[in-house]
Amino acid sequence: MSAPTCLPSWGHTWVDLPVLRLPLPGVELIPCDNGCYQIPIDISAPEDPVDRAVHRWFLGHHGAFLVWRFLGASLDRLTREPDSQLVRAAALGYDAYSVMLAYSGSCSREVYDDVIRPKMAAFDPAFSGRWARDYEPLPALLRRARAALGSAAAEPLSAASKANLLAHMEVMRALVPDGQSLLRESGKARVPITDAERARFDEFFLVSRENVCASRYAAHRTAVLSAVDQDLAKHPLRPEYRDTLGRLLTHL
Repeated sequence: MSAPTCLPSWGHTWVDLPVLRLPLPGVELIPCDNGCYQIPIDISAPEDPVDRAVHRWFLGHHGAFLVWRFLGASLDRLTREPDSQLVRAAALGYDAYSVMLAYSGSCSREVYDDVIRPKMAAFDPAFSGRWARDYEPLPALLRRARAALGSAAAEPLSAASKANLLAHMEVMRALVPDGQSLLRESGKARVPITDAERARFDEFFLVSRENVCASRYAAHRTAVLSAVDQDLAKHPLRPEYRDTLGRLLTHL
């Protein structure tokens, strides 16, 4: 299956990040010679607090795209190969996604209301995280993995997924305390998601869907996770976040 190439440009007016090139969900990376991708990927956070908040919103979502792919692969393997090491890997994926939620949503409510939310609304009045195509299969995969494992063996995974849900709710309460998302305000909350909306989500967050070789993907993944880690070293949130990122980088 060939992925269409569509280079997004919308977010470049606000943030200096390289386009994240990803296959469509379920499409494998292209094999390549070891280390064939050698072009440096440079990502650095701006010093201005508002610019840094916007940078974190985009970079944190890039991290989420990459973690979703890792998590999807881990959960899919668990449905076929119930194994304690894979349970730990999947749990680490949920922990890493919690870090990305906290990192991308670490701005103040004022910055979110005055800068970030208007950018999304200007792009699409109904803009929603529900349009994230890489996240869509994860709830069903989690249910299948837990059923394959049984409740006792799945406990670390269940705990991490519940903590992730709480992390999501914590960010939502901080940034949208009235619960009125753009999707709800648009009146489209009950309307089925379309492929066009999934593509819009990609475009907003500077994600291009195309065939990607394994070395290029690994280089960009390391660059994103390392950039988040370096930013957190300079502007900390919680100490355990960097520990989670370190464990993920070691695992990959």
